[in-house]
Amino acid sequence: MHARIPTPPPFLAPHADNIKLPADQYLHPDAPTEWWWHTGTLTSGDRVFGFEINAANLFTTFTQVMLTDVTNNVNYKQTLPQKGGTWAESDPTKDWFVKLGDPATSPSWITMNAPHADPTKNMAVKAALVDPATGKKVTFSLTLSQEGPPFIVWGSGVSPNPPVAGGVKNNNYYYSLTRLHATGTIAIGDEVLPVTGLTWMDHEYGLFGSSSKPVKWFLQNMQLNNGVHISNSVSFPDAPPTLNTPAHSVATIQFPDGTTYFETNCILTPIGRTWTSPTGTLFFMEFKIEIPEFDGAFTVTSLIDDQDFPFPGGIADTYEGVATAKGTFMGHEVHGTAWNEQQP
Repeated sequence: MHARIPTPPPFLAPHADNIKLPADQYLHPDAPTEWWWHTGTLTSGDRVFGFEINAANLFTTFTQVMLTDVTNNVNYKQTLPQKGGTWAESDPTKDWFVKLGDPATSPSWITMNAPHADPTKNMAVKAALVDPATGKKVTFSLTLSQEGPPFIVWGSGVSPNPPVAGGVKNNNYYYSLTRLHATGTIAIGDEVLPVTGLTWMDHEYGLFGSSSKPVKWFLQNMQLNNGVHISNSVSFPDAPPTLNTPAHSVATIQFPDGTTYFETNCILTPIGRTWTSPTGTLFFMEFKIEIPEFDGAFTVTSLIDDQDFPFPGGIADTYEGVATAKGTFMGHEVHGTAWNEQQP
């Protein structure tokens, strides 16, 4: 028996008026927070890697760069505060760029560049880290090109919806590029590996909590083998969900042709194994995701445990983990790559 497919309201159209590309790929100077956040799965032959390259202004300007070598069960990472200045291009008539850290002097840095005609295609993304635990240097040199329409989070691309007065100063805007064809190389010390993959970029900008009251969330992204992409999330003002206890969540669902749905009656349940980071933070390595309207039930499982990002100064400990998804959707078995994100 197949699930009934909901009919999306007009504001769930794939190209919502709240997000205008290519202009919104650029920096929004008045936004209190903004980031370009690349994550996903890369492969080199039989080897599997997870990665994160995040250039962010979130109460302070910083880079987060991570590589998970799944085959060898090791995670390399570095979070580093950076000088802001002119760190990204805001003029959509010019070539797009994001730049944090100096490759000549900084152990961790990020550069992103693309032609202004369409900065969602032919993005040259480079980054480096020096893992504090091992001293290992890791560098990335990737080319990323989006295929098809953007993934408009919440269907509308803005929270709250409808937005309040004040634009980026009082609202949060959010879209993703979830069909980024990636090619390039990663280097782990002296080992240089060609890699490919279908990766994911989040661009979020506007009002996103405050330093005194930061937003807390769990999020699971899925790129399924039937071409459907899903972002499921739950935010919480106080205590996070607990093991084996269902919690209400919401999901944005995009079909291959760009048709997008926003489902508000979903269920997230932490299940299975847990992992406690060196900072003492409890993270969940498995989640059950239920989307009843689509007869959807998935298990998202981290590929290795140790994938957290302790922020300097003990402000927060964030989990950013490469994962897999497996389950059923509209009466069919599905599987795919996934991402497990937690900020408790």
